[in-house]
This record gives sequence, structure tokens and C-alpha cells, in this order.
Amino acid sequence: MPDGEHDHATTGLPSPDPLATMVLERAREAPERVAVQDSGGVWTYAEVVAAASALARRLGALGVAPGDRVGVLASRRAGGPVAILAVLWSGATYVPVDPGWPAPRRATVLKDAQVRAVLAVDTEAGTPDGVPCVDLTTPELLGARSATPDAPRPRPWPGAAYVIFTSGSTGAPKGVEVRSAAAAGLVASVVPLIGMTRDSVFVALSSFAFDVSVFEIFAPWSTGGKLVVATELQILANELGTLLKTRTFLQTTPTVLEHLLRNGLDLPPDTVLLLAGERLRRSLVARVAHVEQVWNLYGPTETTIYATAHACLPLPPDDPEADLPIGTAVNGAVLELRPLPGEHGESGELVIGGPGVALGYLGRPDLTAERFLDRGSRYATGDVVRRRADGLLVHAGRLDRQVKIRGNRVELDEVECVLAELAGHGRVAVRLDTHDVVGTHLAAFVADPHCDVLDLRRRLAGRLPAYMVPTRIHRVTAIPTTSSGKTDHRALRAPEDDRAEPASAVREEAGTR
Repeated sequence: MPDGEHDHATTGLPSPDPLATMVLERAREAPERVAVQDSGGVWTYAEVVAAASALARRLGALGVAPGDRVGVLASRRAGGPVAILAVLWSGATYVPVDPGWPAPRRATVLKDAQVRAVLAVDTEAGTPDGVPCVDLTTPELLGARSATPDAPRPRPWPGAAYVIFTSGSTGAPKGVEVRSAAAAGLVASVVPLIGMTRDSVFVALSSFAFDVSVFEIFAPWSTGGKLVVATELQILANELGTLLKTRTFLQTTPTVLEHLLRNGLDLPPDTVLLLAGERLRRSLVARVAHVEQVWNLYGPTETTIYATAHACLPLPPDDPEADLPIGTAVNGAVLELRPLPGEHGESGELVIGGPGVALGYLGRPDLTAERFLDRGSRYATGDVVRRRADGLLVHAGRLDRQVKIRGNRVELDEVECVLAELAGHGRVAVRLDTHDVVGTHLAAFVADPHCDVLDLRRRLAGRLPAYMVPTRIHRVTAIPTTSSGKTDHRALRAPEDDRAEPASAVREEAGTR
């Protein structure tokens, strides 16, 4: 087996969660330092570990054992990260669920994950009947007092820290099991690379159901720094500027950064930007070239958050490429370009090995065997990557119909499956489209002159997360097919649009997570 790769069949002894252990160490070193802040207050490392230990004890009383899975349904407040820490402290595996998802999707994820309990923090979103649920607010959670926190409980091998559910091509989301050692290794690899210290502040913008939130939480906590959880209201009200006072790390997608800049966000010069989840254009980085650094980070959920990183500043003046490189390996990732049929030279499918490779898809041994190669030691990403003359890698598209919407991974086949079910027939299609006003978005096509488009969108919103609901739904006379009888997505046209969409329009906008 090549150096840097691992065999998931290897067994090991139970051990405490390394992320939880790391936070406990920082709390012992500096208990009165501020660990987390939101719009409602600030809490120290001593308060965070006391709350996590107390909640872990409560989970144990509910019958949650090490190795079990626990749902975390949390709004963007300080209590969310502490609830996540509590699950890790208990030796269990957390399954993040976004409160904004439709109720059927929340129920599907929790059922498929077979959770033993759910922690609902700062939310009124419902949970399935028959599953114990602990309802908490951030003040209640962080008001716990414990003179001596319990030690984190050992978790059985192989030690999954979390299960992140992503869009699935079969019509249902699939859960990616990620080892805690892989997440801890990623934090240990990237934190010094980007220059984080105990005096750094990390402003977190992501949903806890998005895997980059793991880095947002545990990167600052690994150094004794401060995590600031920005609420949705602060983001919508353009109040982020008030949080960017000292040397601040900010992680988001290029699309969200574009939106924030368009709405007047002024980034201080000592800001460090971490951009991930989508192709990064040189033109966008040029607009923020006054900041300390901009990092382009790439990696599928299946290889633990990030597999590569690239420092974008200063921008080389003689580089003609519109897209910036995804960089070089982090966290011991082993990168291989697998040749594509008919392709020669420096392009291929990116296959990633190393300690960051996930355990596989929860309850899906068939899909795991298809994508995780060599006994699970390598992951075939489906991303087409090109090696430049200077050796740096550039993302160049997808082999399948996976795309990105605002940094969220979307399998177009999943959207089509739900659309066909709700339409009552299979004469439907979905593709990624562009529009001068709407921008990059999902467009649906329904071959049904009697289709009630508004009602269909409403029912789609009841089944799919908002980012997966097509922005535009077009009634068409027929869905074009290829000579083999398959849907010809390249030939789809909006009724008011006479132009043919270029073949690359669907594939080149594919995302990277």
C-alpha cells in the first residue's frame, strides 16, 4: 500500500475523542480565556468544557453509549458548537441536521442515521416521534456548572466523530462517516499553515450541517483562540463588519463572499479569508487583495473537509488563468490523477488517499465499494483536475452531474427524482443554468402544459433544502432525448430562450465539496 495511505480494516483500541481532549487541554491551560461568543454573550473555556461534560453525562443517562449516533439540531448560536462537543465528549458520533431543512428531510436523515437521541438547541424545529429529544437554549446549556469535568469517554474503533449527509444521486441523501482522528489531523495540519494563534478570532458563518463548520469550531479551539458564531440575522443585516475587529479568520464560499461585498462588507487589512466549496476566480480575489491572505481550499466531505490548500496572495501579475489553483496537499493527502478515456497529458480524475479518507457511506456498502478504492484507502472524487505547467492543480469540472449551489453539493439526479415524484410522471429534467439577473441557479423543465409551477415549487420546498429547490421551473412541450433514449440535458431550452446552452455550462460549474 502506498505511503500515507491506510487500511480501514485495521483495528484499534477504544480511545477518547481527540477533538474533545484537545479542547479540555486548552481549558486546563487557560480556563478564563473566551472560547465562544455570539450575539447573546461570551463564554470561557472553563464554562464550555463544564457544559459539554454535563450534557455528555445527561446523554449517558438517556442510554447513549460510546459509538452510538446523536442528532444535533442547532441554530447558529454558541450552544450549537457546545452541543457538538458534548456528543464527542460522550464518545458518541454526532449527526448535524439543519433546522431550516424541510421536516421530511430532517426525519429521513435522523432515521437513516439511527440516532439514539437528538439535541435540539435554540430551535423549535420538530424531531421524529420515538427518539428521545433534549431541548435546550444556549443560556441553559452554557449555564451548567461542574467543578471538575468528567474525562471524555473512550469511543470504539474506528472512531467516527460525525456523519455528514450530502445530496445523493439515487434520490435520497447519503451519510459520510468521518473519523475523529482524521478531523483532528486536518485541524493540526491547516491551523499552523494559515497562521492561527491563541490570539486569533474565527468568525463562523456556516451551518453546522456543512462539514466546513468542523474546522470553524475546532481550529480556534485548538489554539485557545476565540470562536465567534455569527447569527443568520447578523449576516442578513450586514452586521459582520462589527465582528471583524482584531486579526480575524473568515471562512465562506466565493458566492457568499460576492454577496457580502456587494452589500457593503468592508474587510479589514488583517483579515485572513478561507474560501472553499466552489471554483475561485482570480477576479474575486483581486477585489480583496488588500487583506492579509486569501486561501483557496479544496476537498470533498469524503476526505475530511480539505485535501489541498493554496495561498492566493500576492496574485502573480503574469498568470493568464481565470481560476486560481486548488493548491497542494494538506493533512497527508496523497493525490493521484487517474487518466480519463481519450485524455492525455496532465488532466484526470482526482483520487485522494491518506489519513483524511472517510470510513465510507453509512449503511451503503455498495456505494462505498464503488467510490472508496483499495479497501477504503482511497477515494475517487469524480472531480476532473488539470496539472498546470508550474505543478499546481486546477479544478476543471466533474465526471457526473454533481454541481454546487452557493457551496452546497447538489446531485441533480436527486432533484430530478423528487421532481418526477411530485409531478406524477418522469417527463422532467433539471440542470444548472445561468441568467443575467438570477445568476447561477437550478432550472427545472417539466413537459406538462397543465403543470402549476407555483404549487410545484411550494411542494419541492417541502421536500428539499432551499438551495436544492430550482429557482426557475419551465413548462416545455417535450424533454429532449439522445439517440440512446436518455435525457439530453445539453439540448434543454427555456421557452423564452432561443440560444443553445453550451455543453460545458453544466459541468464546469460543478463544485468541489
